[in-house]
Amino acid sequence: MDGRAPEGRVRVGVRDVGSRVVLRYRLTPQEHGPYGESLTDVVGELLAWTDGPDGHAVVRRRSGDEVTVGLDRLVTGKVVPATARPARDRRPPAG
Repeated sequence: MDGRAPEGRVRVGVRDVGSRVVLRYRLTPQEHGPYGESLTDVVGELLAWTDGPDGHAVVRRRSGDEVTVGLDRLVTGKVVPATARPARDRRPPAG
């Protein structure tokens, strides 16, 4: 696998190890969320990328947790800038 899903939307590969990435992937039926969510994202440093029949990516989140994702489950992915974190809304709650 060269880092591209059949749709061509996975723009991450072995060359990006050490970069900050976001990967969207399919959950197994056992992992589906309480409302039936079947996809999830992981954002963090790409630690490893292994091609082949059992290919996988390993991403370390900011919390230090490591997430391993099979390449066959990837839907989309890309490298993101180290400063690309969503701004938090600092306003007090309404009411």
